[in-house]
Amino acid sequence: METNLQDLRYGVRQLLHSPVFTVIAITTLALGIGANAAILSFVNAVLLKPLPYPHPDRIVSVWEKRPDGGSNPISTLNFLDWERQNRCFQFLSAGASDTVTLTGSGSPEELNVHRVSASYFKVLGVGATLGRTFAESKDEVGNDREVVLSNRIWRSRFGGDPNVIGRKITLDAKNYTIIGVLPANSEFDRTWAAMWLPLAFTPANMTRNYHWLYAIARLQPGVTLKQARDQMDMIGARIAALYPDSNKGVGVTVDPYIDQVVQPELRRSLWVLLAAVGAVLLIGCANVANLTLARGTEREHEMAIRSALGARRFRLIRQLLTESTFLGILGGVAGAALGNAFMHGMKLWLPPDMLPPQADVRMDYGVLVITMGIGILTGILSGLAPALSGTRPDLARSLKEGGRTTAGLTPHRMRTALVIAEVALSFVLLAGASLLIRSFNRLASLDAGVDTTKVLAMDLPTPLTQFTNSTTLTNYLRELTEKVRSVPGVRDVAITDKPPMEGFGNGALFLIEGRDYLPYPQRPGCGFKVVGPSYFDTVGMKLLKGRNLDEGDVADAMPVTVINETMAKTYFKGEDPIGKRILMRQLVFGKAERGPDIPWQVVGVVKDEKVGGKVFSLGEDIPVVYVTFYQSPGIRNSLVVRAAMNPLPLSGSIEQAIWKVNNNQAVANIETLEEIKSQSVAPARLRTTLLAIFSGIALLLAAVGIYGVVSYAVAQRVREMAIRLALGASPGDLLKLVIGKTMLIVLVGLVLGGGAALALTRVLASLLYDTSPTDRVTWVVAGALLLAVALLACYFPARRVTKVDPLAILRFE
Repeated sequence: METNLQDLRYGVRQLLHSPVFTVIAITTLALGIGANAAILSFVNAVLLKPLPYPHPDRIVSVWEKRPDGGSNPISTLNFLDWERQNRCFQFLSAGASDTVTLTGSGSPEELNVHRVSASYFKVLGVGATLGRTFAESKDEVGNDREVVLSNRIWRSRFGGDPNVIGRKITLDAKNYTIIGVLPANSEFDRTWAAMWLPLAFTPANMTRNYHWLYAIARLQPGVTLKQARDQMDMIGARIAALYPDSNKGVGVTVDPYIDQVVQPELRRSLWVLLAAVGAVLLIGCANVANLTLARGTEREHEMAIRSALGARRFRLIRQLLTESTFLGILGGVAGAALGNAFMHGMKLWLPPDMLPPQADVRMDYGVLVITMGIGILTGILSGLAPALSGTRPDLARSLKEGGRTTAGLTPHRMRTALVIAEVALSFVLLAGASLLIRSFNRLASLDAGVDTTKVLAMDLPTPLTQFTNSTTLTNYLRELTEKVRSVPGVRDVAITDKPPMEGFGNGALFLIEGRDYLPYPQRPGCGFKVVGPSYFDTVGMKLLKGRNLDEGDVADAMPVTVINETMAKTYFKGEDPIGKRILMRQLVFGKAERGPDIPWQVVGVVKDEKVGGKVFSLGEDIPVVYVTFYQSPGIRNSLVVRAAMNPLPLSGSIEQAIWKVNNNQAVANIETLEEIKSQSVAPARLRTTLLAIFSGIALLLAAVGIYGVVSYAVAQRVREMAIRLALGASPGDLLKLVIGKTMLIVLVGLVLGGGAALALTRVLASLLYDTSPTDRVTWVVAGALLLAVALLACYFPARRVTKVDPLAILRFE
């Protein structure tokens, strides 16, 4: 113990005597360890920690399985059959996302809610921290006017009042009673929803043709996932046989709930980033090892004296490893602090809803322990090779030269190998980052199919309870648009169920009249977008053929549709779609189930509007049909407004105009189309920026490593250079010699890194848009950048050979 403390004290003195080395080494380690600590905090919270529920491995998600194998939302009657017939689930709960308008004190406010069946909280094993959750009887119509609050809205909207239980609030013009408040600082505070309402099945949605529910379940104790899948497959087959018109080819999908919580793209992105910061750490470790090797050569005389005085090699190795381990601990402490700051910065920068609400990202004790472990291990690894090499000096030569040594062959090979490794790892990161940058630039510059300048979008939740029939709803929407159009500075305005680049409000299965009949579940699908006649002009969509929708396309007129270019190319290839008729089911006012198939005549073709949203990426081309809200009125309505100027300052005047028509109309999510487009690419932007930062750090560390190696090599070869100059070599010849040897090492690293990158960048394929993992331009640019940085890093220290005075050097020797 005493000798260990002695080694530590001596090591601290040695580090204090070399402040430049110590600061550079700690900074290098802190950068690598800090990046790892930050990303590891996210990986731990999202991928490694179990879900924050009792026995999370027993929670599963349940969906309908389409004939093509994909998942689909669930119809009410299918869910009720599953609920009655299954024996594998302890609890099975259905839910649906919705919005409500909260009125009372202050302006109307749109709130996101989940409507859930009573067993929802039992599935998750979560209770209320204040009050209670739903009883079984609250699933019944007329007995469902209760609400459970998130802790977040309880504090923000109700002031954290503990007496809130039993208070009445007005949602969509109906009175609800607050019965519970969910726990604070939980996933329910981070989730999309602010409230939970009972899910009551009404006659309007008791159908197999309206797919609107999601379901989660808790397996019975002792029931495996395979057993549950087998049983639900039998139930799905039974229902398909009984109801072929709606369920032919439709099955049931049962998957671990964690697979629904953590989407594949997020999972891949986190693993890619963790691999990237791991590479940064390895480069940092190699850098410190190189610095330690150089310092070990300088201390060779010291080691020789200690050996001559009787110190055994093991004792010397222990001393040097104590120093490097202490250095690793200091790097770990600095890295933990840097990583914590980086993690909080990333959390502030994250796009909304990018992380699942179950992920509580923080640097907990587990991450801190791993971080310090990485620091200690890095210190040992970066010091091990120098310790082994530095404790085998030529005793006679070291004592004779008094410290003026020339490094031996083994340290030189080690330094060369470390530089090669740094260059190879740097190229892998640089190639990956360059591919993501090229992909992101193409995605960000993508033609959205609409003119995004000077256009404002906002949601207008319109509860059907406020309207007696479809005519009153369409008249109300028409009055709203006319009132907003009269606002000074507004050029045009239109109704839509979803703003551009935010998906579409509905989907539709369709047939083209005159072609082979297909059962409903086996028909192809498309986006079904409900818009006002002025929508195309307002958002600047280009008409390619035919005409746009107009004010004459009303409820009593012939049903018409405008289709997008992808729909025309996919389903009307080689023929003119104008005049063709598409069989689709119409939205019916006041009913969840759609009406029967009706023929919609194609009257126009417009350029593709990029869909985006949570389901589709911005770059996907989806077939879409557009119909007027007169002929298919829905409950989801938004407003798009084109202004003659920057539209944001007009938002207040637009709201006032809306409230003149209806002072209880909530107006939510006011944003420009430019902001919507930016949000659509936000996950790709974040991923690209982070990998670019990490590759930049790697490139900087590699440059520092090359600089250090060349500096040391020049210092060690001063006598050789003096002799070469004395024998007639020019300074330029010496400069070429040093740079040439160094760049040869860099090229070896580049070749090895290229081979590794060729294999590893294929992992990025699913994260790239319109970019191949082997894109030649990207690879050439990445390689050229690395070579240029390496050339600069070796040029400046190599210039010292041109200033060598051979006479002075040889006279001294």
